[in-house]
Amino acid sequence: MSAALFRIIGWSYLPDFATTQVLRVIHQTSSSIFHRLPPDPRTPAYAIHYRLTFAAVVLCYLTYNFLDASGSIKNNFYELLGVYPNSSDATLKTAFRGFARKYHPDRVGPSGEALFIEVRDAFEALKDPVVRFAYDRFGPDVLKWKECTTMREYLRRGLLSSSLYHIMTGAGLILFSAIGKPSPIAAWRYLLFLCLFASELYLLLAPSPSALPPSPFVDAAASHATILDVVFPKRIVYQHVLLLHQVFFFLSVALSRVAPVLFPSLMRGDPIMDQQIVRSMAERLGVLAKTTEREFSIMLETELLAIHETPMVTSELSTLSRPREMLKSDIMHALTIEMEDVVVEHKLKSEVGPVKTAWDFAVDKEMRKRFQGRRSQEIADKLPLPPKTGQVKIHNRARSLSF
Repeated sequence: MSAALFRIIGWSYLPDFATTQVLRVIHQTSSSIFHRLPPDPRTPAYAIHYRLTFAAVVLCYLTYNFLDASGSIKNNFYELLGVYPNSSDATLKTAFRGFARKYHPDRVGPSGEALFIEVRDAFEALKDPVVRFAYDRFGPDVLKWKECTTMREYLRRGLLSSSLYHIMTGAGLILFSAIGKPSPIAAWRYLLFLCLFASELYLLLAPSPSALPPSPFVDAAASHATILDVVFPKRIVYQHVLLLHQVFFFLSVALSRVAPVLFPSLMRGDPIMDQQIVRSMAERLGVLAKTTEREFSIMLETELLAIHETPMVTSELSTLSRPREMLKSDIMHALTIEMEDVVVEHKLKSEVGPVKTAWDFAVDKEMRKRFQGRRSQEIADKLPLPPKTGQVKIHNRARSLSF
């Protein structure tokens, strides 16, 4: 846990600090040798220098983390005996005898007793081909699985133990993506996690590198060496899996820390692409604005023709013979008169003063007249009809007033 915390802190602060110091030394050296002034920190040239230096620092730090992670893995039984994992039983027996002569407690004292007992118990257990098959994949923990006797039981128990790590890691990635800001780096984390899962599953289910005698319980298919077997020839599957877990951890942290600097286009839009998109959108908006203006002009002329003094048919016929300038002048004249009436009416309704009072009084008077006219008409309708010879017609003409 402390090693993981130390790596997180290292990835959070060390790359930036180391890049700044290394870049300062590079600029000073270049200035003293080639007499070339370093670029200003706010210029694109400095950004390119910083990005290249940062890439070199990150590569060195990744190499250090890989070597540190590979060196922190405990030696397996074959490495303690100094043999390869595909050694035969006879070779293991010979190597164990040499180990016993060198590290027996009678020779090294009580300090080497724990190591000797561990190797002796592992040697006795690995005489069984099935236990050796499980040990190559799941490590020394299989020596404690006394309830397992067949290869299927060992595989089931080992896969269940390994699945706990992947469940916790997947849940952590989902939680980190949910509480963090949306970023394209999340997709790369999931891809890295899938690569880890596929690699580990392949290593666990691949044929064992151990040279085992033919048996119905042991896979007799030929094994294929992986790149990890080439780099670490004396290591076995469970050590490769532990190394992959550590590599996945610091690569995940490195992606979050390094990608914004090395690949800024992933975190924000590319300026060239952004300019092209803005230019394209501006052209489309310009065409749309011109089309809208043309349609609006047609609609406006239609409305103006509708409110013109002459009837619509006469106006349409007149447009065929009258010049366009004369038509526009007539329309503007009619529009001016209508706008003046609207403005006057609005000022009469909104402004406070004697004009407003007179307006309200006139409106109220007209309303009373209309009400009285309707009452007179209702009373007249209820009266009996007079004789036809003396029929009287009642005409009630109401004055109209614009409101």
